[in-house]
Amino acid sequence: MARRRNEADPNVVFLVAKLFFDGMRVREIAQQVNAELRPAKRLNREAVYPLLAEARRLKYVRLAPPLEGRLAEEVARKFEFDAKHITVVRTQGKHLNEFVAARAAELTLDLIRDISGSSGKPVGLGLGPGRATLDFSRYLGELLRSEIDVPPVKLFAICAGCPAKSPEYSSTSFFNLFPPNMVAERVGLFAETVLPSGEFEQIKQRPGVAEAFESRDQVSIVVTSMGDFHDDDDLLSMFLARAGTKLQALRDRGWVGSVQYRPYSSTGPIKESPEEMRAVTLFELEDFVRMADSKNKYVVLVARQCGLCGKTRATALRPLLTVPELRVWSELVMDEATARDLLRDAPAAPAAT
Repeated sequence: MARRRNEADPNVVFLVAKLFFDGMRVREIAQQVNAELRPAKRLNREAVYPLLAEARRLKYVRLAPPLEGRLAEEVARKFEFDAKHITVVRTQGKHLNEFVAARAAELTLDLIRDISGSSGKPVGLGLGPGRATLDFSRYLGELLRSEIDVPPVKLFAICAGCPAKSPEYSSTSFFNLFPPNMVAERVGLFAETVLPSGEFEQIKQRPGVAEAFESRDQVSIVVTSMGDFHDDDDLLSMFLARAGTKLQALRDRGWVGSVQYRPYSSTGPIKESPEEMRAVTLFELEDFVRMADSKNKYVVLVARQCGLCGKTRATALRPLLTVPELRVWSELVMDEATARDLLRDAPAAPAAT
C-alpha cells in the first residue's frame, strides 16, 4: 500500500530514533540517513525532531521509568515476602500511573512465555475491570504486536459490566486492545454489574455467564487492580451507591477494599448476605489465594494511586500483605507513593496538584 503524501517513511523514522538515542548529533543523523536510505526529500537538522515525535507515536520508542529496588526490598522485609515478587515503579504522581501498568505488562509477558515454554500453546489471561487494567491492556497489546516468539493468548473477562457511561473500563472492552492475530480465543462475561447476592448462583447458570464459568479453569494468569472503600472514586463503591447501598454502613462494618470487585476487611474476605448487592465475577478471593499458591498459575495485582484524586492504595493494600486468607497475589506491582505509605504507620495525604 502506498504511503500518504505527508506520511514519513517508517524506515527513516526508525533509523533517526536509533541514531538519536545512540548519542549521535542531530546534524550527523541527517547526514547518515541521507547517505544510507536516500529519502525522496533529503533531511536537514530541523527535520529530525518531528521524526522523533513520530517514532514515539509509532511505538518505536517506549519510555520506562526506573524501578525502586530499595523500596521493594524494604516492603518485602517489613511484610516478610520475597522481594523478587514485589515491584515498585518510581513515579512522581498520578499523572505517571500508566507506567505502573506498563511494568505489569512487561512482567506478564515474561509469565506468558514461561507458561507456554517451547510449546507455543495459547495462555489463558483473565482481565479484571478498571482504569489500571485498561492501561495494562494497552501496553500488553503493544508488546504483543512488537515482540517476537510470543505465544498467543486466550482472553477472559472476569467481571461483568461497568459504568454505563464509561464502557472503556469493562473487562470485555479490553479485548479490542489486543492484536487479533495474537488472540486464540475470547470469553466474555455478560450479566448485570451487581445483583442481590442470593441470586448469584442462579445467574451463573444463564447463557452468557455459564460459558465463562465452564472455561475459567483455562485461566493461567489474572491481572487485576484493587479498590479502596474510603476512596470516593472507587468503581465498586459507585456501583453499590447507585444500587441504593449506604456506603458508610459498609465502612462501619469494616469494609476496607476490594480485588476484582470482591470485598474484604482488615481480617479477611467478606461474604454478603443474600439481600446485599454483589458484583458478578468469575473468581472469588479464595480462588485467587489458591491460584497465587499454584504452579503455573499467577495473579498480578496492580496497586497504584487513584488516577483522579491521587490517594494511594496503602490502607486497602496492607491486609493483602498481612492476612493469609487475603494473599490474593503472586506478583505485586505498585507505585512509589503507595510503597512509601506502606512503610509508614499511616498513609500520607495525597500531594496537592
